[in-house]
Formats: sequence, structure tokens, C-alpha cells
Amino acid sequence: MRSVGAGAVLLVWAAASFGLAQQAKAPAKSAAAPPAKGSATATGVFLGRSGKPMAKARLFLGEIAADHEVLYAKVKLPTTLPAATADDQGRFQFKGFPPGEYTIVYLPAGAPPVMPAEINIKAFLAVTKSIAPLLRNFELGKNEPYPERPWGREFTLMKGHTFMSEGPTMKIWNATVRRGQNGPFMEIRRGLIWLQRLEDGSQIRFEAWSF
Repeated sequence: MRSVGAGAVLLVWAAASFGLAQQAKAPAKSAAAPPAKGSATATGVFLGRSGKPMAKARLFLGEIAADHEVLYAKVKLPTTLPAATADDQGRFQFKGFPPGEYTIVYLPAGAPPVMPAEINIKAFLAVTKSIAPLLRNFELGKNEPYPERPWGREFTLMKGHTFMSEGPTMKIWNATVRRGQNGPFMEIRRGLIWLQRLEDGSQIRFEAWSF
């Protein structure tokens, strides 16, 4: 199977290719309430897929927010949510958050310490022309790692990402995604941004697909 080129591609919104949760219109919301203050604590370990600890990486809890089109529209990174630094074994701890469903946005060791207040992730719901149009529900890139490639205007799929072929189109399936030239970074699993329900005492095993 030939590898995917790194040139620019035409990205097409793929609401019809995802589950009903992604296709649904975001419900109307009342005026925003003040941020909830929490006292939950969760511990975890952050490793690369190779098994190497992501030592000294900086991790930030983020909330997924909807817009008028889709439920997975942006990651919000309010200062009310905690951040953590992984130790030499990749261990970290988040302290002081309300229980709920969260993603993790991170900066590997040595990355510039710049983190936006929110990140638009609607590009993660895009599709591109499949390199294997005769295949459906087939994960591409498992045997031959694909190189980095741009995705939309501001993201890069890091080396080793995979796609799910859906006939004439394909979508991101498993990937580490970098925003801009230096990050931050996010993880996509099985077509969705990584999410976990966190309660007080939760354990997190977080993995960087491309490291």
C-alpha cells in the first residue's frame, strides 16, 4: 500500500461520517455559570506508545465544548483547571477539579511554555480522499508508519498516525496532533479526541501515540 503524501489536501467536513453524538446540533445554553471549584484529585502516568516515560512533559486538563454545529467543537483550557508536570517516570497528579469528563492537552519537555485559552478542534472531524477507496472500515497505516502531514490550517498529524478508510474518504483514527509549530499537542483515539471521566481518586493512563 502506498504511503500518504505530506502535501496539502482538501479537507471536507465529515459530520455525516461520525456518530450521532457528533452530528447532533449543540443544544441551546443559558447564560454561563461561574466556573465550578472542585476538590477532586487524580493521579496518572504519561508514556509514549514506545513505553518511554514522557518525563517533564507539562499536562493541562481541558474541557470539550460545543458550538452551534457540533458537540466536539473546541477544547477550553480555563485557569480554574489544574496542570501538572510529569516526573522522570511519567507520573503526574491533577489536584483541585470538579468531577467530569476531560481531555488532556500537553507540552513535551523543552516545548515553549505557551498555552492558549481554547483550541478549535473542528478540523479533527474532517475527512480527505482515501488512498484505498475500495476498503471500508479498514485502519490504514498500521503496518507502514505514515510521516508527518499537515491537517487543515494549523494542525500537523505526527509520524505514525493512522486513518480509517470509509470508501472514497478517510478520517483520522489514531494520532498525536500538534497545533502550530511547537504545540500544544493532543491525542485522537478511534476517531475522537481522547476523553476520560475523572472522579476523586481516578487513575489515568495517558499515552502519546507518536512518541
